[in-house]
Amino acid sequence: MTSGVDLPGQSHERASALLRRWLAETHTPVVEGPLRLTIGSVPLGTDVVYSSVTGAHGFGPIRVLDDAGEPVAIADPALIAAACSADARARALPDAPINAADAGSLVDWLLHALPRREFDPIALSDDLIAVARSVSDAAEARRWLAAHVEGRLLPAVLGWEGDVAAATVQLLTRGPLAVIGLLGRRGVVDEAELLAELRTWLGGVAEAHPVSGWLVERWLTSPTLTDLAALNGSGLRYRADSGRVEVRPVPFEVPNPLWSGAAPAPGVPVPVLGEGWSLRPVEVVGDDGGPDVALVQRWMNAEHVAVNWNQAWPLAQWREELAGQLGGQHSVPCIVGLDGRDVGYLELYRVQRDKLARCYSHDPHDLGVHIAIGEPDAIGRGVGSSLLRAVAGGLLAADRECRRVVAEPNVHNGASVGAFGKAGFGRAAEIGLPNKNSALMIFERGE
Repeated sequence: MTSGVDLPGQSHERASALLRRWLAETHTPVVEGPLRLTIGSVPLGTDVVYSSVTGAHGFGPIRVLDDAGEPVAIADPALIAAACSADARARALPDAPINAADAGSLVDWLLHALPRREFDPIALSDDLIAVARSVSDAAEARRWLAAHVEGRLLPAVLGWEGDVAAATVQLLTRGPLAVIGLLGRRGVVDEAELLAELRTWLGGVAEAHPVSGWLVERWLTSPTLTDLAALNGSGLRYRADSGRVEVRPVPFEVPNPLWSGAAPAPGVPVPVLGEGWSLRPVEVVGDDGGPDVALVQRWMNAEHVAVNWNQAWPLAQWREELAGQLGGQHSVPCIVGLDGRDVGYLELYRVQRDKLARCYSHDPHDLGVHIAIGEPDAIGRGVGSSLLRAVAGGLLAADRECRRVVAEPNVHNGASVGAFGKAGFGRAAEIGLPNKNSALMIFERGE
């Protein structure tokens, strides 16, 4: 099998670099085999010929697809850059820095970078690029890693005075982890083996230097690590105040390939809400699903819900969806009542089993909530924020080890973001997801 990096031409390398970044920054799962996605309005298709735990995926030819999903042309870097730029702007709010009149665009950066033979908006340092290109076998890769940890990483850790995020980017994700990914993609070494060696070296650093070991201990135990985004994020800009083209990256979280995994997460509790609220799991009965499925399907097809949930499905599909949730361990779909009347739909879930687990440093007991007020006459009366306060309090009471209840409403859904805020959820970050940018909202347990 030929890997993407073996295909001739810098155009494919540049297109692949942009695609890798977009997939990482939108937390899109990647597995070997066919990959189909739409960036902006451009449908793309390729084969993932190397799936990397560090994000250094390799691709076959990247093609533009027609309406029938058939390839019609090779996607060049300029097209992918334009698609990413348009999609990133649309994902962000109109007044975000990326949408400022003087912010520039990813296309500006590409036109600036091509004459300089650059294709990665946040490239590794020249010496690390040389390592990734010159190391020729696994033994040499292990020797380089040992020397890097002892001679470069350890002194930097011991002398570090900045914050964890900056240290992680400068010393880890844009350093040895990126090199390991490149060596894996080249077929020089198995990423898992070299990551295991790095994990052992870092464990030794933490043990030998307990005063400074907190930093590497964090790297070993956190489910996510900080990296830099250059394609997607409301805070991005591609022009400095002087007008010079340069990328102003923004931090974001990526899954930690050094993490050995958390303890199994418990099931999802159904809390008691009180204050006139009722909450019960959806009941699925009969071939059509029964009255609960019909109610959820009606709400999801209502215009005010469909615009944000994008799940205006037929009854049969909702029956399958709800039955699947009830039969699994990920989430519990529930009907919410107020003063004896059914008014809305909730999905309660453990973050560790959700796509959100890729986006922030979660705890096994973190719980999440999706909310839809289904009845139109219950909108705009404070029902949503009152319900969210009751749900957050009820979940924390139901699981005494849970410290956080979280949610991820679309940044464009100002009403939902506002309702979470009024309910006591704080906005912690913006996160990229495959089909939207979300506000990460967190309700913390009080001391």
